[in-house]
Amino acid sequence: MKEEAVQFLKNLNERVKIISHNDVDGVCSLAIMQNLLEKRGIEYWHRLTKVPIEKLEKAETMIFLDINNESALRFASEKTLIIDHHQFKEKPTLPFYNPRETDERSYIPASYLAYEVCSELENMDEMKWIAAVGVVGDKGDENSEVCRKFVEGAGSKQEFDLVSDYMFSAGLVEGIKGDEKVLEILKEVRSAKEILQDAYLKNCYEEIQRELSKSNNQAEKDGNIIFVEIKSKYNIKSIVANNILEKNEGVIVVAYSEFEDCYNMSARTNTDVNLGEIIGKVAKTCGGDGGGHRKAAGAEIGKDKLEVFKEMFISAIKNLK
Repeated sequence: MKEEAVQFLKNLNERVKIISHNDVDGVCSLAIMQNLLEKRGIEYWHRLTKVPIEKLEKAETMIFLDINNESALRFASEKTLIIDHHQFKEKPTLPFYNPRETDERSYIPASYLAYEVCSELENMDEMKWIAAVGVVGDKGDENSEVCRKFVEGAGSKQEFDLVSDYMFSAGLVEGIKGDEKVLEILKEVRSAKEILQDAYLKNCYEEIQRELSKSNNQAEKDGNIIFVEIKSKYNIKSIVANNILEKNEGVIVVAYSEFEDCYNMSARTNTDVNLGEIIGKVAKTCGGDGGGHRKAAGAEIGKDKLEVFKEMFISAIKNLK
C-alpha cells in the first residue's frame, strides 16, 4: 500500500540504490525519486535497465521503480521498496506499492505513483509535468480516469505526447546511453516546452521518424490478429504496432524483429483481451519469456520458435471466444 512506501522513504537515512525501467515511465519515475532524495539530503546511485533484468548487484538498501515483482524480487535485499504497476500474483513481504493490490484492472503508471508518494513528504510541484509525461508515455491517461484528470491538470497533453516521443526516440537511437542523457536533460529543464527545444532530443526524434518513413514491414493477418515483421536497425516495433492499432478497431497487433539468436515482440490491442497474460503463457510454452499489461505486452522467443509461437498465440486468442 501507499503508506508502506511513504514510511520507507520517510525513515530512509542511508545511501540507496535505485533500479528503474529504462522506458519513458521508468525514466520519469527515477527523475522524480532523485528529486525527492536530493531534497532530503539522501545519497543515491542508480541504474536504468531493460526488463527482465539479466544481472544486478544487490545493495543493502534498494528502490525498484516500474520493475515487475518477478524481476525485482530476484535481486531485492532485505531493505527494499518496490513501486510498480504491473500485474502480480502475490504481494511481497517487502514494502510495496502497486494499485493492482486492491484493483487488478488498475492501470496507473509508476511515474504517477512515484509523484504521489514523494508528494506526501515534500512539495513536488515542479515535477508534476515530468510525472504527466511518464503517464502519457505509458498510455495511463487512456486507461485511467485518475491519470486523465492528472494529465489535464498538469498542462498540454499534446506537448507531453511529443516529449514522450522525444525521450523514447533517444533510447531507440542510443540505447541505455540515450536514456541516461534523457535523465540528465530532465534534471536541467523546467518545462515540457523547454525540453522540446533540446537539439539532441530533436535530432533523435527526427532520426526515428526518417526510419519509420522508409521501413518496409511485412504483415500477415489471421482474423483480428495482425503479425508484422519489422526490419530496422532500431527497435521501432512498439511504434509500428501503435500506428497500426490507431488505424484499425478491434485488433491485436504483434510486431516482431529478429535479434541475434531470437525474436523480440511488441504486442498491442484495443480489444478486451489480456495481452500480458496470454503472451506470457505462450512465450513460456515456447521456451521464451514474456508478459506486460492487458493492452500492451512483449516477449522474446528463440529464432526457431516463431511459427510455433504464431500458431499457439492464434489458438489462445480463438479459445477465448
